Amino acid sequence: MSTGRLPVSVIGGFLGAGKTTLLNRLLREKAGRRFAVLVNDFGEIDIDSRLIVQHDGRTITLANGCMCCSIGDSLVAALIDVVQRRDAFDHMVIETSGIADPARVADIIRIEPDFTLDGVIVLADAASILDHLADRYVADTARRQLEGADLIVLSKLDLVEDPAPVLAILPPGRPILQARHADVSLDLLFGLAPSGGPASPSHDIALRRWRFTARAPLDRAALERLLDTLPATVIRIKGIVDLGGSGQTIVQRVGRRWTLEDGAAWGLVFRRSDVVVLGTPDMPSDSELGDVFSRLSRGA
Repeated sequence: MSTGRLPVSVIGGFLGAGKTTLLNRLLREKAGRRFAVLVNDFGEIDIDSRLIVQHDGRTITLANGCMCCSIGDSLVAALIDVVQRRDAFDHMVIETSGIADPARVADIIRIEPDFTLDGVIVLADAASILDHLADRYVADTARRQLEGADLIVLSKLDLVEDPAPVLAILPPGRPILQARHADVSLDLLFGLAPSGGPASPSHDIALRRWRFTARAPLDRAALERLLDTLPATVIRIKGIVDLGGSGQTIVQRVGRRWTLEDGAAWGLVFRRSDVVVLGTPDMPSDSELGDVFSRLSRGA
């Protein structure tokens, strides 16, 4: 086994900032590196099935020399998996959850003898970050994420007319890459100069989580109306829904913006809708959400 330390990049940012879009680019284009990528949820990673050599539920091995590993319940266990295959990779990337403090993950990497921190990259959604920083529930988390960054990627610039107000509130002294659809030069993400400072004390926010499942197909028009009218206290919606066609439909909502995109064919997969809703403590109650979502089924 190689005795050299494996460089590690930590990618953070609030819910919907574009972390997974950036990871998908890394896996497709590689930037001349074989990546080990640690993620919380495989479902968000868009991997061409032709690239998949092996998928055992916890690890996906790709033909291009990269690998995705589920963090699951333990980041340390995922790190051990990578160490055991150290010679197979040139770089490791860890995607933190949308409400995590990436600087805390960086602190773990700093004390692990098999790794060296290459930098903390934090994405900020240009269309939503001002609202997040003004929200009494999520402002502290969003601010700590930005302050822990060695590099800030200001994403979704195509959704704002003037980025100046956003640029003015970002922490000083950090390099900033402005991006649309994660179209940054990948080489600029590596070889950063980590600040070396400790993570700030944790003040985890108490986001509420609610899940909706349905076996009957949903009415598309009713779903679109619901996505338009849910309050801003609903921060994030993601899931797969059955709208009655031959293929799955992927639903995403970040703040007030939402999309419905074609997914894979259902094939032999059991057809059902499965949607996760995340929001502040002020978002509609579970019973209220259950009431409005139950009206989405056709004929309801």
